[in-house]
Amino acid sequence: MIESTTEVVVRYNETDKMGIVHHSQYVIYFELARTHFIQESGIPYRKVEEEGLMMPVLGVEAHYHSPAFYDDTLIVKTTIAAYDSIRMKFHYKIYRKTDQKLLADGSSEHCWTDLSLRPVSIRRKNPELHHLIVEACR
Repeated sequence: MIESTTEVVVRYNETDKMGIVHHSQYVIYFELARTHFIQESGIPYRKVEEEGLMMPVLGVEAHYHSPAFYDDTLIVKTTIAAYDSIRMKFHYKIYRKTDQKLLADGSSEHCWTDLSLRPVSIRRKNPELHHLIVEACR
């Protein structure tokens, strides 16, 4: 299984009055890490979109363990948790770089669709992309 690592430095505007990263930012960190994972896996996402495929979000789940603060460098580790040629689920773990403490973990589930938002099977629509995803899952 491929695991991607993405670094994110917490910016001031991502924190609340207490200097703690606002909970909504973690979903943004998940998305940054997901797109980075796709790039590292050799899946040309821009090309996929040009072929009329999209991957809207079906759901997001986040669990918070310990706070992140302004100027922390975060490490987001991303893997594919499930794939069935139509749906994909990504799993994320966010650590603080300095002490490797687990701060949050979660997942996002997506569905491959055409431009009309009708679900499509990547196995049928784009066998090459399907193969890349299957390889990323091993």
